[in-house]
Amino acid sequence: MKKYLLNFALLILAFSASAQDFSTVEGVWEKGKSKNIKLFAIENSNYKEVASSRVDESGRFVIAFYPAKEGIYTLNNYNFYFKPGDKLSINITDTSYELKDENTPENIEIARWELLVTPLKEMRRRTQTTYADFFPLLVQTEKEINYKASTPNKTFNAVFDKYKELNLLDIATNYLFSPRTAHPRKEDFPDYFKKIDLKKMIADPFILNYPNGLSLLGKSKIIPIWTGESKSTEKKKDITASPESGIIDNEELMKVADPMVRAELVLLYAKNKQVLIVFDEYVDMYSKYLVTDEQRQRLAQLRFPLIKNDKGEPATDFAFTDANGKSHALSDFKGKIVYVDVWATWCAPCKKELPHLKKLETEYKNNKDIVFVGVSVDKEKDKQKWKEFLVREELPGIQLFAGDEASEKLMKPYKITGIPRFILVDKNGNLLSANAPRPSSADVRTVLNDTLKK
Repeated sequence: MKKYLLNFALLILAFSASAQDFSTVEGVWEKGKSKNIKLFAIENSNYKEVASSRVDESGRFVIAFYPAKEGIYTLNNYNFYFKPGDKLSINITDTSYELKDENTPENIEIARWELLVTPLKEMRRRTQTTYADFFPLLVQTEKEINYKASTPNKTFNAVFDKYKELNLLDIATNYLFSPRTAHPRKEDFPDYFKKIDLKKMIADPFILNYPNGLSLLGKSKIIPIWTGESKSTEKKKDITASPESGIIDNEELMKVADPMVRAELVLLYAKNKQVLIVFDEYVDMYSKYLVTDEQRQRLAQLRFPLIKNDKGEPATDFAFTDANGKSHALSDFKGKIVYVDVWATWCAPCKKELPHLKKLETEYKNNKDIVFVGVSVDKEKDKQKWKEFLVREELPGIQLFAGDEASEKLMKPYKITGIPRFILVDKNGNLLSANAPRPSSADVRTVLNDTLKK
């Protein structure tokens, strides 16, 4: 019945006055069970859902939509090119897709490229592979990148060269940023990574029309540090950090950036400013780069929730024991500001923050109005491992063990989905931020000092 109604709707559409402007996707899902298929446009490098379709019992689906602009769209993590009136016929398989029946010259070229890079994408999914397997295949694939598209669409032909470059870099960086059992030294990197032209990328507005293009910029900035090409003293960052921050702080890159790219980077990084005073300082420095009223409106919308947080609401109380079995509750520290570190012994990014945390605690050790609390979310079976870690690393402050109670009493109430996470509570026991700046952040002292004054 659903399939009948869908086909009927498409039939009505076909007879409408503007039917020639609508694009369609007809396909078969051969990748296991799925309830629906979603199609996304790329807007400021982010995904924006434009249409979807239910998958019927036989795996068939149909999507009809109007392409607001000619360019790249994403269907089930695969990229395609649409302009008004285009048709895409496709079978989505376990590992890739196959074009069927009627398709445009643009998507035939995209599919040709996808076939070339599929072995690289497959290698990323095989977690047992390492750079020693991936790099030779990457070098071989790069040699085949220079072929030209020869479609009647000159706009696409020009875009396709840019698309291939970014897509290959995207696949390569995603591999480097995925967990592996072995990691390359700087001498192991092939020349491909040493030729990354960040200035060229940031100066071209096309980066905003590529899926997650701004994130790709951030990752690409880090790679020269790994390869030894950068003179920066910046250390290898963990992938949970915000990679775009290094671009915002780089005056040379911001100077050559396309104005719209620069503005969108400012907005992207603003999302990480979760405390009002830090957000306002950031706005004072970077709002000058915004171009449109719509961008200024988006920046203002990011500030609204922080105003509420600045006033503070009662923090959810919790109580856990220290290494000696003594219980400590968050509410015990009312009258002091509390900086809580949620971490685990198995968490590499958490360990990277420890030297910065120790330095921070040393700086404030004579201040009676602040207390540092560490809460481990290790499993109960690893409690002894946690105790030994405390001794070995000489962790200061009050160290508590949440164990198997972590999820219900800490993670869920504070909406923590990844660690390390830092929580800031004011002297009245009100929550100022459930995502406070990390000890390694340039913002953390500003936040702590401002909170101490209140």
